[in-house]
Amino acid sequence: MATPEANAPESSPPIDPVASAFPPIGSLAALGDGRSLALLGPDGNVEWFCPGRFDAPPLVWPLLDRQQGGCLRIAPLAAERARAGYLEETAVFRYEWQGANGGARASLCMEWPGPPDRQCLLWLVEGLSGGIEFEVAFVPRPDFGRASCPVSGSADALELEAGGRRLWFQSACALRGNGREWTGRLSVHAGERAVFCLGTCLAGSLPARPLSASSIVARIEATTAAWRAWSASLQWSGRYRQDVVRSAITLKLLIHEPTGAVVAAGSTSLPEAIGGERNWDYRYTWFRDAGMTLSALFRLGCRQEAHRWAEWMQQTMLRHGMPLQVLYDVEGGFAREEENIPGISGYRGSRPVRVGNAARNQFQLDIYGELLECVHICDSMADDAMQAHWLHLRSAADFIAAHWREPGQGIWEMRSAPRHYVHSKAMAWVGLQRALWLQRRHDLAGDGERWSRESERIRREVMRLGISRDGRHFVQAYGEERLDASLLLLARNGFVEGNSELFGNTVSRIRQSLGADARGTFVRRYQTGTDDGLASGEGAFVICSFWLVEALVQNGQLEEAEALFERLLELRGEHGLYAEEIDPHSGEQLGNVPQAFSHVGLINAALALRDGVHWNRFAV
Repeated sequence: MATPEANAPESSPPIDPVASAFPPIGSLAALGDGRSLALLGPDGNVEWFCPGRFDAPPLVWPLLDRQQGGCLRIAPLAAERARAGYLEETAVFRYEWQGANGGARASLCMEWPGPPDRQCLLWLVEGLSGGIEFEVAFVPRPDFGRASCPVSGSADALELEAGGRRLWFQSACALRGNGREWTGRLSVHAGERAVFCLGTCLAGSLPARPLSASSIVARIEATTAAWRAWSASLQWSGRYRQDVVRSAITLKLLIHEPTGAVVAAGSTSLPEAIGGERNWDYRYTWFRDAGMTLSALFRLGCRQEAHRWAEWMQQTMLRHGMPLQVLYDVEGGFAREEENIPGISGYRGSRPVRVGNAARNQFQLDIYGELLECVHICDSMADDAMQAHWLHLRSAADFIAAHWREPGQGIWEMRSAPRHYVHSKAMAWVGLQRALWLQRRHDLAGDGERWSRESERIRREVMRLGISRDGRHFVQAYGEERLDASLLLLARNGFVEGNSELFGNTVSRIRQSLGADARGTFVRRYQTGTDDGLASGEGAFVICSFWLVEALVQNGQLEEAEALFERLLELRGEHGLYAEEIDPHSGEQLGNVPQAFSHVGLINAALALRDGVHWNRFAV
């Protein structure tokens, strides 16, 4: 029988499995197939899995409740040491265990690319030396335990229906159950193999016949090869390849392949502060996040992903028109209303656990600029995938021209009163400038005279009302003296020159007022005490620190930018993933994971260090 490539994991720090405790967010690994995501813990647990779709109700979710969240685990009963990590340039994960009586390893992946109507989470367990006894546990708790889960099948092939999907769990050992949970044991000796599969398809479909061991091995091999081929196609030369490729793979995992939509993160309700209330559902598509994600991937040569994003954007805008919602589901429908799930402990006691997101009802002016910025980047790299969508892009520019004077919730989705945020106004200017650039380059129809006139009005207003009283730096919002990390993007987007005194002063003031540690590694989104409509604190935003790297490059501080980038690489999770935030005191990862924003930040910062001043500079 063919054996998957036996190379060592890409990163493999020693770990001590503790099944009863919540795993650190930074210890989690992500598997995916372009339709949904599974998160793996350091002990072999599947900590989170939504069958079929990113925003589907979860099947197992011990990451949010150790008692009620169910279990899906194939791991040794006892082992002295464990190592874990991704196989190089893949989304295939491997555990290696060594115990007193022997050693074994398990390779896991979600089959990719797989058949469009089915999903398979695959395990291959191999004995390396001596013998190790494995425990198999399957305890489904569909939809946070709210859905019934009738199970049928044989002792080694269970079948169930949940959430409109049919699922089956194929085990290499017999399972015993009581109607709610099933367990089994399996001894694996040197040279032996055991395979497992959790499959899912739409309800009403017939499950696949049990897969043979050789078929599962072949599927894991094919998935490994497919990921390496995709990684090899990335256009990257220079330092930091391993880091850039890991971030690119992570972003790819967050793209919903059937539609091209990009979700902001793979999880819900992981807290921005342990025990706090900032626990959001990020399994949806934000125009802002998706545009930044596709911009980063496009610069790495991922043109197919840009094309699919364009198709999703066109269909979504055609379906709903203006104004855009801040977020949609992966099929371009309205994201569900925000709902708190009662009776769940939350990650380390962080409540509430939420599904849906109330930001869908906010007005955020910057998203229109992000949309047109993404189009401009693709077009400036000689890709005309977006030109067919000009009718919708033109309507976005017209909307900016008509509504830029209105206050909004801004890039950070404040749940307080709307403000005139400087970043939002600058992105409105960016959107009109990009629309003018596209119109003139391709001789397209549109009210260019109005766009030009309104963009100049925006600039004059920002330079009058968006500056501090002493005239030395930009501020977060009109009439305020506080700063905001999004001001670091003003040079990147061409609103000001990176080497200007005004921008340099803004960068310096942000480091002073938003820096969260003595070394200047961590940057908060905005100043402590800002009214954002929420109680409890939060960590430092990962992408803000990467924005600072770019801003330092723009401002000519290259050595400092590189030193900061190196420090940020040291703070990534055990397997190269970043969550949304980091606790500046402990270095602990916080918030949902993997977070597209954070990995977009890493890629763009690496590009800035490689290329110098940001390439996306122009004037109309």
